[in-house]
Amino acid sequence: MANDNDRRRVGQGSSTAADAVAAARECVSAALAGRTPEPADLLIVHVTVEYEPLRFFEAVAESAAPAQVVGCTAFAGFTGAANVTAGAVALYVPAAELTFGIATADSVSADLRGAARRVTELARERAGGDGENSVLMMLSDGLAGDQREVVRGSYAVTGSTVPLVGGAASEDLSMGATYQFADGKLMSNSLIAIWINSPHPLGIGVAHGWHPMGDPVTVTRAEANIIHELDGRPAVDVYLEQRGGDVQAGEPGDATGPTFARLTFDHPLGLANAAGAFDGRHILGRTPEGALVMFGHVSEQSVVQVLSGNQRDLLDAAGSAAATAVQRLGAEPRGALVFSCAGRVPPLGDALPEEAVAIRGPLGEAPFAGFFTYGEFARVTGSTGFHNATVVVLTF
Repeated sequence: MANDNDRRRVGQGSSTAADAVAAARECVSAALAGRTPEPADLLIVHVTVEYEPLRFFEAVAESAAPAQVVGCTAFAGFTGAANVTAGAVALYVPAAELTFGIATADSVSADLRGAARRVTELARERAGGDGENSVLMMLSDGLAGDQREVVRGSYAVTGSTVPLVGGAASEDLSMGATYQFADGKLMSNSLIAIWINSPHPLGIGVAHGWHPMGDPVTVTRAEANIIHELDGRPAVDVYLEQRGGDVQAGEPGDATGPTFARLTFDHPLGLANAAGAFDGRHILGRTPEGALVMFGHVSEQSVVQVLSGNQRDLLDAAGSAAATAVQRLGAEPRGALVFSCAGRVPPLGDALPEEAVAIRGPLGEAPFAGFFTYGEFARVTGSTGFHNATVVVLTF
């Protein structure tokens, strides 16, 4: 019989085993640490694309039964004890005083906002309605359209009183397909909502470490995730002028040499927000006509600025996000979930493992796990909350 401490203790696990089933069993076993899960518990798993996802997640669900399992594919993952560039990470959250409600939607790209609204309503219902303190977590398909619609759709249900966290599923930057798992199903082009009710506030921290350079410019022509013009001129020309100098990347469509995306990760665009700060937007590529292809959608008449940041800035921001999450929790954390942008990986380079170290500092001995996303969700107040190039930490 598990004692009260065991029923509250969060567990982290990871695996780099070559076989999908072995990796699933190994990371789940490490997270459970000998405990038998219960149906109300939650296991969150992230896996890189080296494995066949259906075999992997079916083995996870079997190993973690009867706990609820959610997860998605990832560019890479990490825990408080390991950085995993090829493998899997898991976080086991015994329900204890928490209540989880999970809902999914398929084929969401046709109406992402409507899907977000529906899964939010159903997840809340499955969690037993509004709690004393509630948080909504979303795991989306990072390739399924304008991720801002996830925020807008969920906000139609939650209003400003329920915070939002989460991340967009990712893969190896091939932009092929991402996968999500919940309710025993492997999905793509899908959305997962996890409604969390708690008797005490949960902590959320958000930071990116980038700072503006050059001058603010206006998006004068854009369509979906393509910025055609900035201040009435080709967007690529204005971007390069603002950051200073050319970027020696292969031409659009040329598979040789470094891509424009990889050479611009260290200078994303910043989208001015109502708080007077900047929400990061990474660049995916450029077109022959001189447009910028963005990871996230950007609206016309938005004010943007080129951002810059060194490794120390980015690492300090990761620690700051964790510290803010702990401060807002108001107690010693049981554990944490982390969502960090895949676009932070190239500029961090060899210092990448230090991001997890920076996050671990404020968390103390609390286990944590997370993954590098195709976009982060974080809204503590207000109605906006989609980010790139950012670290989001949820403590409980």
